[in-house]
Amino acid sequence: MGLSNKALCMDLLLDLICYEMRSHRLSPEMEYILEKHLEQCPRCRCKIHSFQRTIQDSQIVRNFG
Repeated sequence: MGLSNKALCMDLLLDLICYEMRSHRLSPEMEYILEKHLEQCPRCRCKIHSFQRTIQDSQIVRNFG
């Protein structure tokens, strides 16, 4: 499986959006687009909720490499 796998790309993009959302760095326009998408996409909605539960259940430890 290469990095060009469409499902992997979509998962990576959603992970990045979750991170930006958590960091409060999404523009109002992007927040609106994401909200509208989540209203219609149960898969992404489930991933976002899973991400939010993971963040709430664990203490974030920064990895500086």
